[in-house]
Amino acid sequence: MERRPCACPLQDLGWQVHLSQVRSFEKLTAGGLAFLDFDVIRVLEEVLPGRFGGSGLDYQIVERSDRPGSRGQIQLWVSPAVGQLNNEDVLDAFLGALGGGSAGERFMEMQWRAGRVVEVVRRRPSQTDSGKILHLHLLG
Repeated sequence: MERRPCACPLQDLGWQVHLSQVRSFEKLTAGGLAFLDFDVIRVLEEVLPGRFGGSGLDYQIVERSDRPGSRGQIQLWVSPAVGQLNNEDVLDAFLGALGGGSAGERFMEMQWRAGRVVEVVRRRPSQTDSGKILHLHLLG
């Protein structure tokens, strides 16, 4: 954090404090691209349950770091309790919902599709020791 002039209208309002090198873990990054967690959570809690059934507790994103040589691939775990589903339909709905916004989001969707970054796995979402199901779970 530093105080310096910015030569912009905010300076005229007295705003001269600048932050730099701010990091955030509120995004899902894979294949060199990132979606905001807000968008991912909306898809997990609203879009997928609305289309395929179940609730937000039946869908979870899992990042695996236990695979040697893996390049930022992620898994979309879908509980078997949701019933029979076509994994390609689920993947298409997931990526389509994430890429349904700006041109940048559509580009990221196309890159994730082309790179086969997301794999749908029929598995019950992982719970924390207290029984909570997180939207993003890290393995490895």
